[in-house]
Amino acid sequence: MSNNINGEDQLDVVDEVKEVKRCGKTKLINVWNIPRGHRVVVNCNELNQPIGEEARVLAKFLGMVARNGSLCSLSFKDWRLLIGKKDRNHKQINKEAILNQVKKRFLYPARMETWVLRTIGERWRQHKSNLKSIYFDPHKSQDANNSNAPDGVLADQWVALVNNWMTPKAQDLSEANRINCTRRKSMHTSGTKSFARNREELREQDPEKKYPHRAVLYIHTHKSNIGNNRNAHVGELKELLAQQPDLADSSNGKDAWEGDALNRILGKEKPGHIHCLGLVPNPKQVFDASTSSRMKHLNVTTLDETSSKDVVSLRLELEKLQKHVQKQDDTILDLQHTVERQKRQHGYPDAPLSPPTDVRPTMKRQGYLDAPLSPPTDVRPAMKRQRIYCQLRSEDSSMFGERNNTMEDENKDDEYEELHSHYKCSKIQDKSKPPQSRREVLMQPRADEL
Repeated sequence: MSNNINGEDQLDVVDEVKEVKRCGKTKLINVWNIPRGHRVVVNCNELNQPIGEEARVLAKFLGMVARNGSLCSLSFKDWRLLIGKKDRNHKQINKEAILNQVKKRFLYPARMETWVLRTIGERWRQHKSNLKSIYFDPHKSQDANNSNAPDGVLADQWVALVNNWMTPKAQDLSEANRINCTRRKSMHTSGTKSFARNREELREQDPEKKYPHRAVLYIHTHKSNIGNNRNAHVGELKELLAQQPDLADSSNGKDAWEGDALNRILGKEKPGHIHCLGLVPNPKQVFDASTSSRMKHLNVTTLDETSSKDVVSLRLELEKLQKHVQKQDDTILDLQHTVERQKRQHGYPDAPLSPPTDVRPTMKRQGYLDAPLSPPTDVRPAMKRQRIYCQLRSEDSSMFGERNNTMEDENKDDEYEELHSHYKCSKIQDKSKPPQSRREVLMQPRADEL
């Protein structure tokens, strides 16, 4: 056989070999790093299941949360033990930590919280199953399995997983579950799209906007394959619907009940599960099993009558108001800090925030610029004015008083002139005489005594 291959043969070989594109790890960088105050709005149906394109993003994010060892530790044997762990204050710390991570990035109705927790629990169990099928070998020793820790898994949690898988109880349970998986009759062909999203799409296509019966939804999401005998019972379901269409009639508003077409083909549902409806938080809600026979003829409804869209819109409006109030509070604090900083710069640390009440207007001077006058140096405190009452004088008494005042003023002027002349005479001294001492002056007799 010749080893020489011409160019055409090489081209044929390249065409026959097709690279299989595999999906990498889900990262959701935009969701994890979503800006503060922004969240993805998720709506839900009457069964409290998420719908729309946002439901796909939420499901992927919940899977990442379940694979995060810091939030969902693999050292717990049961999911109920993980979320049921309490601290000293009797708070479920793990449950609150998980929900806080989801609520920071998604906005959904409060009644959908049960679905969120159950979905994370399912992803957590599936993650442990995948790790076991890839990295755990029951035929090897415990030390060999402990050293084969996968990337992204904490070493102490992996050791706890291996120790649990090596116990006889866990091995017996694993064998029983393997046998049950071989008895599975169906396998959906809808990919990563959930039954709730497919159900919502069929409702949008319906002219009357009614939800399809679960048998119709089952046929839509389970394509039969004759080659590997997969979903062979889908043909039986189609024949049953052709013969008895009433078994899948949803005109009365019910899309599932006991004894319908899908129940006759697949048998009785497992506890907590409903065929072809996906993960339902409350399975009794589908069959109305919670209503007793005594209350069948009464009008009974749930407390949560508001649709998910109305609840989400109200929560969005409330968050907008909270942000507006927060911005106003921040503005007020900034203004207060600015005023305090200015007071410290001008040397008035204890001055009041309110402006002074006594503000004098500025006055203009001639020849100078329009500058305010300097404040007076001698500022006396303001005194309270008192009102003084007096009697009015008559015209005659006032005239008489004025005459007396003028006469008194003339007498005072005459006395002043006499004193002034006497003062001048007493001051004139003979220059030839020597100056007298103070004692001699005092001993001299006065003029009035002579």
